[in-house]
Amino acid sequence: MKQDISSALRKIQKEIQSLPNITDRLNFILDATLNLFGASTGSISITDQEEKVLTIVAAKGMESEKKMAAKLPFNQGITGRAASSREIVYVPDVLLDKDYIKLIETVRSELAIPFLTRDSTIGVLNLESDKINFFSPEIINQANLFASQLTIVILEERIAKEAFEKSKRDEDPVEEILGYDPALLFLKNRIRQVGPSDTSVMIIGEEGSGKKIVAKALHYISHRRNFPFLTVDCSGLSYELLESELFGSSSGKVFNPGKLELANGGSLYIESIGDLPLKLQERFYNVLKEKSISNPKKQNQTLNIRIFTGNKRDLMDDIRKETFSMDLYYKLAEVPLRLPPLRERRGDIPLLAHHYLAQYNKQYDKNKSFSSEALKALSTMPWSGNIRELQSVIQYAVLVPQETVLEPYSFAQGGKPSVEKQTDVISSLGIIPSDFLSPKEDLSLNIAIEKLEALWIKEAFSRVSTQEEVAKLLGISRGALQYKIKNNKFLASFTT
Repeated sequence: MKQDISSALRKIQKEIQSLPNITDRLNFILDATLNLFGASTGSISITDQEEKVLTIVAAKGMESEKKMAAKLPFNQGITGRAASSREIVYVPDVLLDKDYIKLIETVRSELAIPFLTRDSTIGVLNLESDKINFFSPEIINQANLFASQLTIVILEERIAKEAFEKSKRDEDPVEEILGYDPALLFLKNRIRQVGPSDTSVMIIGEEGSGKKIVAKALHYISHRRNFPFLTVDCSGLSYELLESELFGSSSGKVFNPGKLELANGGSLYIESIGDLPLKLQERFYNVLKEKSISNPKKQNQTLNIRIFTGNKRDLMDDIRKETFSMDLYYKLAEVPLRLPPLRERRGDIPLLAHHYLAQYNKQYDKNKSFSSEALKALSTMPWSGNIRELQSVIQYAVLVPQETVLEPYSFAQGGKPSVEKQTDVISSLGIIPSDFLSPKEDLSLNIAIEKLEALWIKEAFSRVSTQEEVAKLLGISRGALQYKIKNNKFLASFTT
């Protein structure tokens, strides 16, 4: 095997010299490595040293959308664990690993080997098999030896630096929408499909979920990318201000053009379109229908603009109540897109948390990190304010608390709690209801167990949508789940 490793490395060094670009070199290295160790799929990830995030730069067996979206924080998943611990991580059966992030359906066993220098982890090599416990101790030892020698090749040939620079250079506007949850990958695919066209898009999503980022991605992958992208927010503005924002206003002899005119040739994103007054809806519809905008100082101008709109609710009820124009709705919602709230894609929370941590560490000249308990706490919070709330919580935790390693209490504005206030702090994070677990007159352990079961069941239902999925998450049968729902008195007000 040692001879095979030496031969494989010599072949890699020779072949990559003749390959024209970094993508071909990385793919050759990965293919040669997978063949050497009999792995069916795998990947090579390179570290962003600033954000402590791994970006997949070569992969076999992975859908292209997932490959582009897969940015893995240190400590997260099998790959992140190997990067942060600087040790090999072998999982004989990924389905039994609670931290496993599924990017390829067929994987059953996975081996992650970090590329190490004295001071840092420059990347991770992943070897995967569709068989349980595929990699023997001998293969693992040989793969580790191979990876350490391959690290030297990667550094000498400047492959890691070139791969990282290419990933930054080729950054896709769609990947500004961070995450690899299936619902988000579906949305990104839709954005790629409709982005290059001129269709109007209505984005439905809760406050703080990132609707404006979706609109920007649609604009920047279109032929309008070099023209203006402007925004108007209808919420909280008076009729007069909205009219001025959209259509312009006169001040004495001076006419100030509105956003419709200023964005001509480009795109206009209108947030909270459901708050637009009916009279302005009618005027807006006529402008879009006639494709012309009036300006007292000029002749009527032809309007060449793409409209994106956002709203926190579907507008069909408003149409039925006649508070929103049906004609305008169908003009604006040629393609409707739904943006999932953060609580529906909890697997993306660590990635987002690390992203904002790196951003605020740099902004405030800090060097803070998360404890594993802190990440667990973040992953279980309700996030009614979605990504905007998460961003605010991370900003506070970087700026205010004294501790360098952030703990669950770092996200509560009261600072580190005393022992007697632990329950209140946990409650404020949304992990459990206020004094739900505080001992009362009845100290029966059966009641305590029943309360805990109620909490776990409610949390499971917040993560998935069907009883089958909840039962699987809890590790019980569907029949046992139904019995608990029916008989647990603390679930009496909880409907499924």
